[in-house]
Formats: sequence, structure tokens, C-alpha cells
Amino acid sequence: MHTLLVEGWRFLPHSYAMVNQNQCLELLQRPGIRLFHRDLPFAKSHWQRIAGLWPPHLEAQLQSIPAPPPGLKIDAVLRMGFPHFFHSDPNTERTFTFGTTEMKALLDEAIGVGLPAQEVLPHIQSTLITSSAWSAKGFLNSGAPAHKVKIVPHGVDTRVFAPANSAKRAELRKKFGWEGRFVLLNVGAMSSNKGVDLLLRAAAALSSTIPHLLLALKGSDQLFDSQKLVADLFGGLTEQESAALSPRMAYLGDALSVQELADIYQAADVYVAPYRAEGFNLPVLEAVACGLPVICTQGGSTDEFTSDEFASRITSREIEGPGGRWFLEPDPRHLMELVSKVAADRDYRERCAQAGPAWATANFTWRHAVDRLLRVLLEEAYP
Repeated sequence: MHTLLVEGWRFLPHSYAMVNQNQCLELLQRPGIRLFHRDLPFAKSHWQRIAGLWPPHLEAQLQSIPAPPPGLKIDAVLRMGFPHFFHSDPNTERTFTFGTTEMKALLDEAIGVGLPAQEVLPHIQSTLITSSAWSAKGFLNSGAPAHKVKIVPHGVDTRVFAPANSAKRAELRKKFGWEGRFVLLNVGAMSSNKGVDLLLRAAAALSSTIPHLLLALKGSDQLFDSQKLVADLFGGLTEQESAALSPRMAYLGDALSVQELADIYQAADVYVAPYRAEGFNLPVLEAVACGLPVICTQGGSTDEFTSDEFASRITSREIEGPGGRWFLEPDPRHLMELVSKVAADRDYRERCAQAGPAWATANFTWRHAVDRLLRVLLEEAYP
């Protein structure tokens, strides 16, 4: 029996919390694993637990994970909060810290002890776990020793995130008011690294050639005030762009259950992510599992878990920013070309509806992710 302690966030629609909860639900099903959980403080004081993100039986499972009794000897501790702490845990010889970097550098505000990343990372005691090679480069560039950085990609629950049949899809599109529309979808914080400004301008420009186009944005108002971020970006459009886009845009910022989020993917036509910097980009994988063709930036983290069978990649160039940070700048013209191409090719979209879910099921479920995680946490002790 292997004893694991996870320190992280639960009942919050943040990517760190969702990854933690999905991994915990999978770990609970593993024979030979005894799981404990300790809740960490949320990164922002206004963040609050949200009930109903999970079906009742799964929410009960997550809630029932016990805290460790005092003095328990633990095989491995995994920290999944923010900011990051890299000290060893006295109750185990194996301590791990999960984190991501988006701009090939770890920002100083991500360091829990309040020191610069370049001072802390060369001397970390815990082992770093991150979700992509792109993200790993950020830790390495900021001074982490190579042998202390491990890559464990995320997964997706393909029982929830799966294509809808034609009847359910029609029902969902009617519910959302998307009947007769060609829906571009983007899910996330709506922060500048997501490239939403590029998506707004592309949708405005394409409104004349794709007359039924609708841009659907799913933000996270409880965590990031995404609606204001979108409004600010919208305010930066020209008068002509605003007039073209206003009747062709839908925004939703409420917290949704995992099933409600899957419904949005299932009702859309294509997922578009012209991001500038991402540590992983979990919504792309969720969209793939739901059968959507995806259009995403070339050269970033999504290259690592997508295939040419269902993913079109936007040409980009890598740009160095201040403080050793690196960004990808997608080509706006190529973005529009790819959207136009996917919109015109129904056969391609139907092929994606088969190829994407098959790819996710074969390579990127939470079972795959936790298999990889346990091999890192327990090394030779886990087959």
C-alpha cells in the first residue's frame, strides 16, 4: 500500500483545482493507493468554494478524502497550489511541487517565500512537476536543475467530454440560441496571453464572408473578472469592427459544472485558441475530446497533445519580452484563413468529430495522466 498526500485546491473552477480534483478522483480508484488531502489557501482572498461543479457522487468522493493524521509516514507529497513552495516535507523523503510557466520563465510572484525565482529555483528541495515541455523550459530558464523537473501531461474525462449525438447537439444549440450559426468557441480567463484580441478582430473581419458566424466566449468572472477583460478588448476595436462583431458575439462568465461546460463544447462548431503563452491549455484537450476541430497557435504547448488529424496550427513567431519572458505571436491573417477553411469544409469537421475523441481516449485520459504521475511520484515502486 502506497500512501500519498495531495495539498491543493478543491471545489473551484481554476485549472489547478480541476487538475487536482480529476487526479484525486482517479487516484481513489487505484488499488494499493491510500490517498489523503490537505486544502491549501486560495491564491486570491475573494475566491470561494463553489458547490455543484461535480455530480453529487463525485463531489462526495472529493469531500470524503481525509486529512492525514499527525505523524503519518507518507510515501510522497504533491503540492498543487499557488504561489509555489519548494521545501521538503518532514513526513516523507519524496516531495513534489506542481506548477506551470506560460512565458518560458517563472515569475517572481509565483515564489511563496517572496524571493526572486532565480535565487530560489537552483536550490529547491522538492521535485517540480509540470504539464508540458514548453512549461518545463520556463523552470529550467529560471534556474531549476534539470534532474528536478518532470513532465506529466494533463488528461480529460472522455466519459463527460465526448461528442453529442445529433439530437442532443440540436437541443443544446436551441438552448443556447445557436441554431443556424457557425460557432467559434474559446474558453478561459480572457487574459492577454490567451490572444482573445486576435480572435475578436478575426471574427469581425470574417463576418462578411461567414454571415452566420458567432463568437462564443466562456470566461471565469468569479476568479478573473473575465467580462471586464473582454469589454476592455472590445473597446480597443475600431468602430467598424465593433459594429460587425456586436451582433455576432455571445459571452458567458458564470461558473459551470463539468457537464455544463461539456455541453458548450458539444454545441460549438470549432474551437479557436490563438494564444501567446500557455503552460498546457486544458480547454483545447477538452474540445478535442468533444469532437471539435481545433485551431491553435503553432509552436506552443498544444503541439504536444494535438494531431494534424484534427488540429490546424496558426503560424507564429517567438518574441522575447521583458525579464527573459518569451511569447508566441500568431499570424492574424493565417488565423482568418484557417477559420475560413474549417468553416467551408463540413467533411473535415466530421472527420475531426471521429479522430479527436479517438486520439484523446487512446492517449490523454486521466487514467493516462495518473499512470504517468504515479511513475514520477513513486518511481520504481509503481509499475
